Amino acid sequence: MKRFTLSALLILFTLLQSHAQQEYSIKVKLDGGPTDRYIHLAHFLGYNQYIKVDSAKLENGFYHFKGEEPLKGGIYLVVLSTSKYYDFIVSGDEKAFTIEADTVDFVKSVKFTNSRENDILFGYRKFLSEMNNKAGEINKSIDSADPNANQLRREKMAGLQEEVTNYINKTLKENEGTFAAKVIKANQEIEIPKEIPLNPDGSKDSTFAYRYYKAHFWDNVDFSDGRILRTPFLQTKLEKYFKDLVYQVQDSVINNADHVITLSKQNNEVYRYVLWWVTNKYENSEIVGLDGVFVHLAEEYYLKDADWLSEDQYKKFADRVKILKPLRTGEVFPHLYVYDVNDNVVTVNQSKGKYTIVYFYSPDCGHCKDAAPELVEYAKKAKDKGIVIYNVSVDYELDKMKEFIKKYGTDEHMLNLWDKGHHYYFRDNYDVYATPTSFILDSEKRIIGKRIPINEFDRFIEFYESKQKNLSQSK
Repeated sequence: MKRFTLSALLILFTLLQSHAQQEYSIKVKLDGGPTDRYIHLAHFLGYNQYIKVDSAKLENGFYHFKGEEPLKGGIYLVVLSTSKYYDFIVSGDEKAFTIEADTVDFVKSVKFTNSRENDILFGYRKFLSEMNNKAGEINKSIDSADPNANQLRREKMAGLQEEVTNYINKTLKENEGTFAAKVIKANQEIEIPKEIPLNPDGSKDSTFAYRYYKAHFWDNVDFSDGRILRTPFLQTKLEKYFKDLVYQVQDSVINNADHVITLSKQNNEVYRYVLWWVTNKYENSEIVGLDGVFVHLAEEYYLKDADWLSEDQYKKFADRVKILKPLRTGEVFPHLYVYDVNDNVVTVNQSKGKYTIVYFYSPDCGHCKDAAPELVEYAKKAKDKGIVIYNVSVDYELDKMKEFIKKYGTDEHMLNLWDKGHHYYFRDNYDVYATPTSFILDSEKRIIGKRIPINEFDRFIEFYESKQKNLSQSK
Protein backbone atom coordinates (compact mmCIF):
# COMPACT_ATOMS: atom_id res chain seq x y z
CA MET A 1 0.00 0.00 0.00
CA LYS A 2 1.35 3.44 -0.93
CA ARG A 3 1.94 5.95 1.85
CA PHE A 4 2.10 9.71 1.50
CA THR A 5 4.82 11.48 3.47
CA LEU A 6 3.92 14.62 5.37
CA SER A 7 5.86 16.75 2.88
CA ALA A 8 4.01 15.16 -0.04
CA LEU A 9 0.67 15.85 1.61
CA LEU A 10 1.65 19.48 2.19
CA ILE A 11 2.64 19.87 -1.48
CA LEU A 12 -0.65 18.27 -2.57
CA PHE A 13 -2.62 20.54 -0.23
CA THR A 14 -0.81 23.63 -1.58
CA LEU A 15 -1.54 22.62 -5.18
CA LEU A 16 -5.20 22.04 -4.39
CA GLN A 17 -5.44 25.39 -2.67
CA SER A 18 -3.85 27.21 -5.54
CA HIS A 19 -6.37 25.74 -7.98
CA ALA A 20 -9.42 25.97 -5.69
CA GLN A 21 -11.93 28.57 -6.75
CA GLN A 22 -13.54 30.56 -3.98
CA GLU A 23 -17.23 30.25 -4.76
CA TYR A 24 -18.43 32.67 -2.11
CA SER A 25 -16.89 35.38 0.02
CA ILE A 26 -19.01 37.42 2.41
CA LYS A 27 -17.22 39.89 4.64
CA VAL A 28 -19.16 41.28 7.59
CA LYS A 29 -18.09 44.31 9.61
CA LEU A 30 -20.41 44.45 12.58
CA ASP A 31 -19.98 47.09 15.27
CA GLY A 32 -21.03 45.57 18.57
CA GLY A 33 -20.43 42.01 17.38
CA PRO A 34 -18.54 39.49 19.55
CA THR A 35 -14.75 39.69 19.45
CA ASP A 36 -13.83 36.42 21.15
CA ARG A 37 -16.07 33.78 19.60
CA TYR A 38 -17.41 32.49 16.30
CA ILE A 39 -20.58 33.75 14.70
CA HIS A 40 -22.47 31.77 12.08
CA LEU A 41 -23.78 32.09 8.56
CA ALA A 42 -27.10 30.32 8.08
CA HIS A 43 -30.16 30.33 5.86
CA PHE A 44 -33.85 30.07 6.66
CA LEU A 45 -35.73 26.81 6.25
CA GLY A 46 -39.27 27.83 7.09
CA TYR A 47 -39.78 30.81 9.38
CA ASN A 48 -38.91 29.09 12.64
CA GLN A 49 -35.63 27.35 11.91
CA TYR A 50 -32.37 27.96 10.14
CA ILE A 51 -29.56 25.81 8.76
CA LYS A 52 -25.96 26.73 9.58
CA VAL A 53 -23.59 26.69 6.62
CA ASP A 54 -20.44 28.45 7.88
CA SER A 55 -18.71 30.05 10.88
CA ALA A 56 -16.23 32.90 11.25
CA LYS A 57 -14.32 34.72 13.97
CA LEU A 58 -13.38 38.40 13.99
CA GLU A 59 -10.10 38.98 12.13
CA ASN A 60 -8.78 42.37 11.04
CA GLY A 61 -12.14 43.95 11.79
CA PHE A 62 -14.21 41.51 9.68
CA TYR A 63 -16.00 38.20 10.01
CA HIS A 64 -15.12 36.50 6.74
CA PHE A 65 -17.38 33.71 5.50
CA LYS A 66 -15.89 31.93 2.51
CA GLY A 67 -16.09 28.57 0.81
CA GLU A 68 -15.35 26.61 -2.32
CA GLU A 69 -18.93 25.43 -2.85
CA PRO A 70 -21.43 28.03 -4.09
CA LEU A 71 -24.19 29.09 -1.71
CA LYS A 72 -27.74 28.30 -2.76
CA GLY A 73 -29.80 31.46 -3.01
CA GLY A 74 -32.19 32.50 -0.27
CA ILE A 75 -32.54 34.69 2.79
CA TYR A 76 -29.41 34.20 4.87
CA LEU A 77 -28.60 35.20 8.42
CA VAL A 78 -25.61 36.37 10.38
CA VAL A 79 -26.30 34.56 13.65
CA LEU A 80 -24.83 35.96 16.86
CA SER A 81 -27.04 33.81 19.11
CA THR A 82 -30.32 31.89 18.89
CA SER A 83 -32.20 35.12 19.64
CA LYS A 84 -29.99 37.64 17.83
CA TYR A 85 -29.44 37.49 14.09
CA TYR A 86 -29.60 39.72 11.02
CA ASP A 87 -30.92 38.64 7.64
CA PHE A 88 -29.94 39.57 4.09
CA ILE A 89 -30.13 38.19 0.56
CA VAL A 90 -27.82 35.69 -1.07
CA SER A 91 -28.98 35.60 -4.68
CA GLY A 92 -26.58 32.91 -5.83
CA ASP A 93 -25.27 35.25 -8.53
CA GLU A 94 -23.38 37.67 -6.28
CA LYS A 95 -20.48 35.56 -5.06
CA ALA A 96 -18.49 38.21 -3.17
CA PHE A 97 -19.82 41.20 -1.24
CA THR A 98 -19.33 43.11 1.98
CA ILE A 99 -21.76 44.04 4.75
CA GLU A 100 -21.13 46.87 7.19
CA ALA A 101 -23.57 47.63 10.00
CA ASP A 102 -23.99 47.97 13.74
CA THR A 103 -26.01 45.84 16.15
CA VAL A 104 -28.03 48.77 17.50
CA ASP A 105 -30.07 49.33 14.33
CA PHE A 106 -29.03 46.91 11.60
CA VAL A 107 -31.55 48.03 8.96
CA LYS A 108 -30.84 51.75 9.38
CA SER A 109 -27.05 51.40 9.52
CA VAL A 110 -26.35 48.61 7.03
CA LYS A 111 -24.36 49.26 3.86
CA PHE A 112 -23.55 46.73 1.16
CA THR A 113 -20.69 46.68 -1.33
CA ASN A 114 -21.10 44.71 -4.58
CA SER A 115 -24.63 43.54 -3.79
CA ARG A 116 -27.35 45.19 -5.84
CA GLU A 117 -29.82 42.62 -4.54
CA ASN A 118 -29.38 43.80 -0.95
CA ASP A 119 -29.37 47.45 -2.00
CA ILE A 120 -32.85 46.83 -3.43
CA LEU A 121 -34.16 44.90 -0.41
CA PHE A 122 -32.77 47.22 2.23
CA GLY A 123 -33.75 50.31 0.27
CA TYR A 124 -37.30 48.95 0.54
CA ARG A 125 -36.94 48.13 4.24
CA LYS A 126 -35.51 51.57 5.06
CA PHE A 127 -38.34 53.21 3.13
CA LEU A 128 -40.94 51.23 5.11
CA SER A 129 -39.21 52.24 8.34
CA GLU A 130 -39.45 55.89 7.29
CA MET A 131 -43.13 55.47 6.46
CA ASN A 132 -43.79 53.89 9.87
CA ASN A 133 -42.13 56.88 11.50
CA LYS A 134 -44.30 59.22 9.42
CA ALA A 135 -47.40 57.29 10.48
CA GLY A 136 -46.39 57.73 14.11
CA GLU A 137 -45.91 61.47 13.55
CA ILE A 138 -49.34 61.73 11.95
CA ASN A 139 -50.97 60.08 14.98
CA LYS A 140 -49.12 62.41 17.35
CA SER A 141 -50.02 65.52 15.37
CA ILE A 142 -53.77 64.94 15.40
CA ASP A 143 -55.69 66.20 18.39
CA SER A 144 -57.95 63.38 19.56
CA ALA A 145 -60.39 66.00 20.91
CA ASP A 146 -60.93 67.32 17.39
CA PRO A 147 -64.32 66.06 16.14
CA ASN A 148 -62.77 65.59 12.69
CA ALA A 149 -59.76 63.65 14.07
CA ASN A 150 -60.74 60.27 12.62
CA GLN A 151 -61.50 61.66 9.18
CA LEU A 152 -58.24 63.61 9.14
CA ARG A 153 -56.27 60.57 10.23
CA ARG A 154 -57.84 58.41 7.52
CA GLU A 155 -57.05 60.96 4.81
CA LYS A 156 -53.43 61.35 5.85
CA MET A 157 -52.91 57.60 6.24
CA ALA A 158 -54.48 57.02 2.82
CA GLY A 159 -51.97 59.44 1.33
CA LEU A 160 -49.16 57.60 3.09
CA GLN A 161 -50.42 54.24 1.84
CA GLU A 162 -50.56 55.57 -1.71
CA GLU A 163 -46.93 56.66 -1.37
CA VAL A 164 -45.97 53.18 -0.18
CA THR A 165 -47.88 51.48 -3.02
CA ASN A 166 -46.26 53.71 -5.64
CA TYR A 167 -42.79 53.03 -4.22
CA ILE A 168 -43.33 49.26 -4.23
CA ASN A 169 -44.73 49.22 -7.77
CA LYS A 170 -41.82 51.34 -9.01
CA THR A 171 -39.27 49.12 -7.22
CA LEU A 172 -40.76 45.92 -8.63
CA LYS A 173 -40.91 47.31 -12.16
CA GLU A 174 -37.36 48.68 -12.16
CA ASN A 175 -35.88 45.51 -10.64
CA GLU A 176 -37.95 42.83 -12.34
CA GLY A 177 -36.17 39.47 -12.39
CA THR A 178 -34.06 40.10 -9.30
CA PHE A 179 -34.49 37.86 -6.29
CA ALA A 180 -34.97 40.95 -4.12
CA ALA A 181 -37.98 41.98 -6.19
CA LYS A 182 -39.42 38.47 -5.86
CA VAL A 183 -38.99 38.60 -2.06
CA ILE A 184 -40.67 42.02 -1.86
CA LYS A 185 -43.51 40.92 -4.13
CA ALA A 186 -44.13 37.68 -2.23
CA ASN A 187 -44.67 39.66 0.96
CA GLN A 188 -47.34 41.94 -0.52
CA GLU A 189 -50.94 41.32 0.44
CA ILE A 190 -53.44 40.71 -2.32
CA GLU A 191 -55.43 43.85 -3.03
CA ILE A 192 -59.16 43.13 -3.17
CA PRO A 193 -61.22 45.22 -5.61
CA LYS A 194 -63.34 47.83 -3.86
CA GLU A 195 -66.23 47.27 -6.24
CA ILE A 196 -68.22 44.32 -4.84
CA PRO A 197 -70.37 42.43 -7.38
CA LEU A 198 -74.06 41.92 -6.76
CA ASN A 199 -76.04 38.72 -6.30
CA PRO A 200 -78.98 37.99 -8.64
CA ASP A 201 -81.33 39.49 -6.02
CA GLY A 202 -79.40 42.79 -6.03
CA SER A 203 -77.66 42.31 -2.68
CA LYS A 204 -73.89 42.57 -2.40
CA ASP A 205 -71.97 39.29 -2.63
CA SER A 206 -70.74 38.83 0.96
CA THR A 207 -68.39 36.02 -0.06
CA PHE A 208 -66.65 37.94 -2.85
CA ALA A 209 -63.73 39.28 -0.77
CA TYR A 210 -62.95 35.81 0.61
CA ARG A 211 -63.22 34.08 -2.75
CA TYR A 212 -61.14 36.71 -4.56
CA TYR A 213 -58.45 36.73 -1.88
CA LYS A 214 -58.22 32.95 -1.89
CA ALA A 215 -58.19 32.68 -5.69
CA HIS A 216 -55.31 35.15 -5.94
CA PHE A 217 -53.47 34.19 -2.75
CA TRP A 218 -50.47 32.67 -4.56
CA ASP A 219 -50.23 35.26 -7.36
CA ASN A 220 -47.16 36.95 -5.88
CA VAL A 221 -45.15 33.78 -5.24
CA ASP A 222 -42.77 32.50 -7.92
CA PHE A 223 -42.89 28.73 -7.40
CA SER A 224 -40.40 28.21 -10.22
CA ASP A 225 -37.62 29.81 -8.15
CA GLY A 226 -36.08 27.27 -5.76
CA ARG A 227 -34.61 30.06 -3.66
CA ILE A 228 -37.98 30.60 -1.98
CA LEU A 229 -37.31 27.41 0.01
CA ARG A 230 -34.61 29.24 1.94
CA THR A 231 -36.89 32.09 2.99
CA PRO A 232 -39.34 32.43 5.87
CA PHE A 233 -42.35 33.39 3.76
CA LEU A 234 -43.18 30.13 1.94
CA GLN A 235 -44.00 28.27 5.16
CA THR A 236 -45.79 31.33 6.53
CA LYS A 237 -48.03 31.51 3.48
CA LEU A 238 -48.71 27.76 3.50
CA GLU A 239 -49.81 27.94 7.12
CA LYS A 240 -52.01 30.97 6.52
CA TYR A 241 -53.62 29.42 3.45
CA PHE A 242 -54.54 26.11 5.06
CA LYS A 243 -55.51 27.63 8.41
CA ASP A 244 -57.52 30.65 7.29
CA LEU A 245 -58.73 29.90 3.78
CA VAL A 246 -59.26 26.13 3.53
CA TYR A 247 -62.40 24.60 5.03
CA GLN A 248 -61.20 21.66 7.13
CA VAL A 249 -63.21 18.87 5.58
CA GLN A 250 -61.64 16.11 3.54
CA ASP A 251 -62.74 17.08 0.01
CA SER A 252 -61.87 20.74 0.54
CA VAL A 253 -58.42 19.95 1.95
CA ILE A 254 -57.65 17.50 -0.86
CA ASN A 255 -58.74 19.93 -3.61
CA ASN A 256 -56.71 22.80 -2.17
CA ALA A 257 -53.69 20.59 -1.46
CA ASP A 258 -53.75 19.45 -5.10
CA HIS A 259 -53.94 23.08 -6.23
CA VAL A 260 -50.90 24.20 -4.23
CA ILE A 261 -48.88 21.07 -5.00
CA THR A 262 -49.57 21.54 -8.72
CA LEU A 263 -48.29 25.13 -8.49
CA SER A 264 -45.17 23.91 -6.70
CA LYS A 265 -44.29 21.46 -9.48
CA GLN A 266 -42.67 24.34 -11.38
CA ASN A 267 -39.53 23.55 -9.37
CA ASN A 268 -38.65 20.06 -8.16
CA GLU A 269 -37.12 21.23 -4.85
CA VAL A 270 -40.13 23.41 -4.09
CA TYR A 271 -42.47 20.55 -5.05
CA ARG A 272 -40.77 18.18 -2.63
CA TYR A 273 -40.95 20.71 0.19
CA VAL A 274 -44.60 21.66 -0.35
CA LEU A 275 -45.63 18.01 -0.66
CA TRP A 276 -43.71 17.17 2.52
CA TRP A 277 -45.25 20.13 4.38
CA VAL A 278 -48.86 19.29 3.45
CA THR A 279 -48.30 15.59 4.17
CA ASN A 280 -46.73 16.36 7.53
CA LYS A 281 -49.67 18.60 8.46
CA TYR A 282 -52.38 16.05 7.66
CA GLU A 283 -50.75 12.66 8.23
CA ASN A 284 -51.83 12.59 11.88
CA SER A 285 -54.38 15.39 11.96
CA GLU A 286 -56.37 15.76 15.16
CA ILE A 287 -59.40 16.85 13.13
CA VAL A 288 -61.78 13.93 12.68
CA GLY A 289 -62.48 13.03 9.06
CA LEU A 290 -59.20 14.14 7.49
CA ASP A 291 -57.52 10.73 7.51
CA GLY A 292 -58.20 10.33 3.80
CA VAL A 293 -55.96 13.31 2.98
CA PHE A 294 -52.79 11.35 3.68
CA VAL A 295 -54.02 8.39 1.65
CA HIS A 296 -54.76 10.70 -1.29
CA LEU A 297 -51.35 12.41 -1.11
CA ALA A 298 -49.55 9.09 -0.90
CA GLU A 299 -51.41 7.51 -3.82
CA GLU A 300 -51.42 10.60 -6.03
CA TYR A 301 -47.85 11.76 -5.47
CA TYR A 302 -45.50 9.60 -3.40
CA LEU A 303 -46.45 6.32 -5.05
CA LYS A 304 -46.65 7.83 -8.55
CA ASP A 305 -43.75 10.17 -9.19
CA ALA A 306 -41.64 10.63 -6.02
CA ASP A 307 -38.45 9.42 -7.67
CA TRP A 308 -36.42 10.71 -4.72
CA LEU A 309 -37.78 8.00 -2.41
CA SER A 310 -35.60 5.02 -1.61
CA GLU A 311 -37.02 1.53 -2.05
CA ASP A 312 -37.54 1.30 1.70
CA GLN A 313 -39.28 4.68 1.89
CA TYR A 314 -41.55 3.80 -1.01
CA LYS A 315 -42.51 0.54 0.69
CA LYS A 316 -43.35 2.36 3.93
CA PHE A 317 -45.75 4.66 2.08
CA ALA A 318 -47.31 1.71 0.25
CA ASP A 319 -47.71 -0.26 3.49
CA ARG A 320 -49.22 2.73 5.30
CA VAL A 321 -51.76 3.28 2.54
CA LYS A 322 -52.69 -0.40 2.61
CA ILE A 323 -53.47 -0.09 6.33
CA LEU A 324 -55.23 3.29 6.32
CA LYS A 325 -57.27 3.18 3.12
CA PRO A 326 -59.97 0.77 4.37
CA LEU A 327 -60.08 2.61 7.73
CA ARG A 328 -60.85 6.09 6.40
CA THR A 329 -63.75 8.00 7.90
CA GLY A 330 -66.89 7.13 5.94
CA GLU A 331 -65.72 3.65 4.96
CA VAL A 332 -67.57 0.56 6.19
CA PHE A 333 -65.55 -0.96 9.02
CA PRO A 334 -63.50 -3.94 7.78
CA HIS A 335 -64.85 -7.37 8.58
CA LEU A 336 -64.08 -8.37 12.17
CA TYR A 337 -64.56 -12.05 13.05
CA VAL A 338 -63.90 -12.68 16.76
CA TYR A 339 -65.08 -14.85 19.68
CA ASP A 340 -66.62 -14.17 23.06
CA VAL A 341 -65.61 -15.98 26.27
CA ASN A 342 -68.21 -18.66 25.60
CA ASP A 343 -66.66 -19.50 22.22
CA ASN A 344 -69.44 -17.85 20.23
CA VAL A 345 -68.52 -16.16 16.94
CA VAL A 346 -69.23 -12.41 16.91
CA THR A 347 -68.97 -9.99 13.99
CA VAL A 348 -69.45 -6.23 13.87
CA ASN A 349 -72.28 -6.67 11.37
CA GLN A 350 -74.31 -8.46 14.05
CA SER A 351 -74.54 -5.29 16.10
CA LYS A 352 -78.06 -3.84 16.21
CA GLY A 353 -76.93 -0.63 17.86
CA LYS A 354 -77.56 2.85 16.57
CA TYR A 355 -73.84 3.24 17.16
CA THR A 356 -71.18 0.61 17.71
CA ILE A 357 -67.93 1.34 19.53
CA VAL A 358 -65.09 -1.04 18.73
CA TYR A 359 -62.63 -0.65 21.59
CA PHE A 360 -59.28 -2.39 21.13
CA TYR A 361 -57.27 -2.96 24.30
CA SER A 362 -54.57 -5.16 25.78
CA PRO A 363 -55.01 -6.83 29.19
CA ASP A 364 -51.35 -6.02 29.90
CA CYS A 365 -51.61 -2.35 28.90
CA GLY A 366 -51.29 0.15 31.77
CA HIS A 367 -53.40 2.79 29.99
CA CYS A 368 -56.09 0.18 29.32
CA LYS A 369 -56.19 -0.79 32.98
CA ASP A 370 -56.46 2.86 34.01
CA ALA A 371 -59.29 3.44 31.54
CA ALA A 372 -61.24 0.26 32.34
CA PRO A 373 -63.33 1.69 35.23
CA GLU A 374 -64.32 4.67 33.06
CA LEU A 375 -65.28 2.36 30.21
CA VAL A 376 -67.42 0.25 32.57
CA GLU A 377 -69.25 3.34 33.87
CA TYR A 378 -69.83 4.57 30.32
CA ALA A 379 -71.14 1.17 29.19
CA LYS A 380 -73.79 1.18 31.94
CA LYS A 381 -75.43 4.25 30.38
CA ALA A 382 -74.60 3.53 26.75
CA LYS A 383 -77.03 0.66 26.29
CA ASP A 384 -80.04 2.91 26.89
CA LYS A 385 -78.74 5.22 24.15
CA GLY A 386 -78.57 2.40 21.62
CA ILE A 387 -74.79 2.14 21.80
CA VAL A 388 -73.15 -1.28 21.62
CA ILE A 389 -69.56 -1.72 22.83
CA TYR A 390 -67.22 -4.36 21.43
CA ASN A 391 -64.35 -4.66 23.93
CA VAL A 392 -61.74 -6.46 21.80
CA SER A 393 -58.53 -7.81 23.30
CA VAL A 394 -55.57 -7.61 20.90
CA ASP A 395 -53.74 -10.32 22.83
CA TYR A 396 -54.18 -13.99 21.93
CA GLU A 397 -54.48 -15.37 25.48
CA LEU A 398 -57.99 -16.09 26.73
CA ASP A 399 -56.90 -16.49 30.36
CA LYS A 400 -55.46 -12.97 30.45
CA MET A 401 -58.69 -11.57 29.03
CA LYS A 402 -60.82 -13.46 31.56
CA GLU A 403 -58.66 -12.16 34.40
CA PHE A 404 -59.07 -8.60 33.08
CA ILE A 405 -62.86 -9.04 32.81
CA LYS A 406 -63.08 -10.35 36.37
CA LYS A 407 -60.87 -7.66 37.86
CA TYR A 408 -62.54 -4.68 36.16
CA GLY A 409 -66.09 -5.99 35.76
CA THR A 410 -66.39 -5.54 32.01
CA ASP A 411 -68.69 -8.54 31.60
CA GLU A 412 -72.11 -6.94 32.16
CA HIS A 413 -72.63 -4.11 29.70
CA MET A 414 -70.33 -4.84 26.79
CA LEU A 415 -69.16 -7.70 24.60
CA ASN A 416 -65.72 -9.02 25.59
CA LEU A 417 -64.06 -10.47 22.52
CA TRP A 418 -60.78 -11.92 21.30
CA ASP A 419 -59.15 -13.31 18.17
CA LYS A 420 -59.26 -17.00 18.95
CA GLY A 421 -58.21 -18.05 15.46
CA HIS A 422 -55.33 -15.58 15.21
CA HIS A 423 -56.89 -14.14 12.05
CA TYR A 424 -55.59 -10.64 12.61
CA TYR A 425 -52.45 -8.68 13.26
CA PHE A 426 -54.33 -5.74 14.73
CA ARG A 427 -51.60 -3.20 14.00
CA ASP A 428 -51.83 -3.91 10.26
CA ASN A 429 -55.51 -4.76 10.00
CA TYR A 430 -56.93 -1.99 12.19
CA ASP A 431 -54.01 0.43 12.69
CA VAL A 432 -53.82 -0.41 16.39
CA TYR A 433 -50.29 0.86 17.00
CA ALA A 434 -51.17 1.80 20.59
CA THR A 435 -53.83 0.68 23.03
CA PRO A 436 -56.51 1.54 23.76
CA THR A 437 -57.74 2.47 20.27
CA SER A 438 -61.40 3.15 19.55
CA PHE A 439 -63.58 3.29 16.45
CA ILE A 440 -67.12 4.69 16.48
CA LEU A 441 -69.44 3.28 13.81
CA ASP A 442 -72.91 4.40 12.72
CA SER A 443 -75.85 2.02 12.22
CA GLU A 444 -74.55 1.11 8.74
CA LYS A 445 -71.17 0.23 10.31
CA ARG A 446 -69.47 3.17 8.61
CA ILE A 447 -66.56 4.69 10.51
CA ILE A 448 -67.52 8.11 11.84
CA GLY A 449 -64.76 8.57 14.40
CA LYS A 450 -61.53 7.01 15.61
CA ARG A 451 -59.16 7.34 18.55
CA ILE A 452 -61.80 9.20 20.54
CA PRO A 453 -61.19 9.08 24.32
CA ILE A 454 -63.94 7.57 26.48
CA ASN A 455 -64.88 10.88 28.10
CA GLU A 456 -65.49 12.33 24.61
CA PHE A 457 -67.68 9.50 23.24
CA ASP A 458 -71.02 11.18 23.95
CA ARG A 459 -69.85 14.65 22.96
CA PHE A 460 -68.50 13.33 19.67
CA ILE A 461 -71.75 11.49 18.88
CA GLU A 462 -73.75 14.64 19.68
CA PHE A 463 -71.48 16.65 17.40
CA TYR A 464 -71.87 14.06 14.64
CA GLU A 465 -75.67 14.06 14.94
CA SER A 466 -75.77 17.86 14.89
CA LYS A 467 -73.58 17.90 11.79
CA GLN A 468 -75.78 15.33 10.04
CA LYS A 469 -78.88 17.32 10.90
CA ASN A 470 -77.39 20.50 9.46
CA LEU A 471 -76.39 18.67 6.28
CA SER A 472 -79.88 17.27 5.77
CA GLN A 473 -81.46 20.71 6.32
CA SER A 474 -79.13 22.35 3.81
CA LYS A 475 -80.14 19.94 1.01
